[in-house]
Amino acid sequence: MKIISLHVDYIKFKPTKKALKSIEKLKDKEKEEKEVKDCLAILTAVEKNDSKKTVKKLVKEIKKISEQINLENKKIVLYPYAHLSSNLGSPDKATELLEETKKELKKEKFDVVKAPFGYYKQFELKCKGHPLSELSKEIHEEESEEKEISKEEHKDLIKKMSKRKISVKKAPGGKKNNIELGRDLDLYINSEIIGQGLPLFTPKGTAIKREIKRFIEDEELKRGYEYTDTPELAKSDLYKLSGHWQHYRDSMFTMKINKEDYALRPMTCPFQFALFKRKPRSYKDLPKKYSEIATLFRNEQSGELRGLTRVRQFALSDAHILCKPDQLESQFEEVLDLVKYFMNKLGIENIWYRFSKWDPKNKENKYIDNPKAWENSQKTMKKILDKLKLDYIEEEGEAAFYGPKLDLQYKDVYGKEDTLITIQIDFALPERFDINYTDKDHKEKRPMIIHRSSVGCIERTLAHLLEETQGNLPTWLSPIQVRVINFTERNEKSCKKFIDDIKKEIPNIRIDTDFAESTVNSKVRQAEIERIPYTIVIGDKEEKSDSLAVRKESKVKNIKQKEFISNLKKEIENRE
Repeated sequence: MKIISLHVDYIKFKPTKKALKSIEKLKDKEKEEKEVKDCLAILTAVEKNDSKKTVKKLVKEIKKISEQINLENKKIVLYPYAHLSSNLGSPDKATELLEETKKELKKEKFDVVKAPFGYYKQFELKCKGHPLSELSKEIHEEESEEKEISKEEHKDLIKKMSKRKISVKKAPGGKKNNIELGRDLDLYINSEIIGQGLPLFTPKGTAIKREIKRFIEDEELKRGYEYTDTPELAKSDLYKLSGHWQHYRDSMFTMKINKEDYALRPMTCPFQFALFKRKPRSYKDLPKKYSEIATLFRNEQSGELRGLTRVRQFALSDAHILCKPDQLESQFEEVLDLVKYFMNKLGIENIWYRFSKWDPKNKENKYIDNPKAWENSQKTMKKILDKLKLDYIEEEGEAAFYGPKLDLQYKDVYGKEDTLITIQIDFALPERFDINYTDKDHKEKRPMIIHRSSVGCIERTLAHLLEETQGNLPTWLSPIQVRVINFTERNEKSCKKFIDDIKKEIPNIRIDTDFAESTVNSKVRQAEIERIPYTIVIGDKEEKSDSLAVRKESKVKNIKQKEFISNLKKEIENRE
């Protein structure tokens, strides 16, 4: 429904002749000229999709306008005006809904005059000419959950959901990228109906992410981190305080809620600072190490999105260490030790370090403008890196907007460089958030802050790990750790008993079977394709000797069941 509302000194109208044959003739009195003074004239076009729900919205809009212009006499002229739309509803619908509108307006105590529908009319009006005297609006029925989509749209959406074909550039050297490996190993998919940069992890892919998360949490808790759980959504006020709204907004997903600006969080630091500030802090409370495996959102450009390497929603092992200035060096060293430990356990080797500095020429657009603080913080970080005898390169223009950082860099299967993990020294946000602690001398002082990740974005780290290993993950990370194959049908009972025995010792082991009616060789080959670390074959010979034919990396070894279980348990627990 489309309308033009006019606050007028008067409106005169007179029907001249029928415009629609189906419309009933007017009575003589209805053909006379009418004049209504000091009223709100609503020129209205009823459209195809309008209904009684649209009428309710129209009445609500008329009430709102009448209050805005202070229409004390509550006089309304409902004037059919087909020229407003090229998508007109049927005459029957228009007649019905205009009559319904008149009825609903009268319920609201309006004095309503309805001009004849389906007639040519001559009319004259004098508009009052104030800012709200002329308003045009479109009134639409609100979408409801019950409203069905068309059959064609439904069919198209099903087609999009069912689409599985992927088209990716082949990597040099015959290597597969993480998109191909994700498909071949059934780890994750990207769906057109869900959107770019929003991967869906299968149970197998989720098993890998779960193991990485547990590993992070267990190790960080051992090292004195306290875990937080903060919202994924916040008002713009928080991001204005941190500076993200001013320096980072283009990379954020923003929205309006009750006329206020909100955004999905791109990082957790402002939330954890709010937790730190919830009560007074002493030097004895420091260092305070807050950590969270947080779901974050960044509005990456479509052309940059690829598999798990760059996504719009991801899980980050995010932490913030608030410490005294004299603790900064030791805390930075501890962070680096943690990162190296995780990289070693994950088997990630091909990385190098980049000391990312600010670009003084770009301070107005990208960086917080405090040259002295930038120089001091960069000097401090360089001193720490040199003391640790770290081999690094320096690069201007790659710092965070609030401080310098140490980036762990890598190259993907195409040779494209990207950042895996970041450690940042922050000089700006303690002041912006007015973060303080009381020192030994009873004076308030600013802490130093280290922003850090231990394994980075889990999705990107997993992408790199898949590409480096070509899907041959360590046993503790593998979605399926052991597959049991029967030599013949009569060996199934022994296979099931072995599975019961191993689950008693390793309750969370990810183990499955292949009892298909095919050759042992074909079943072993399938396990190799799926990159399963251990393939076990049990036949008559193994039953008699209480042993297993264990295959790993194309090598077969006969081993006693108890010894295999013991060795496997140790390998998984130690994350070897």
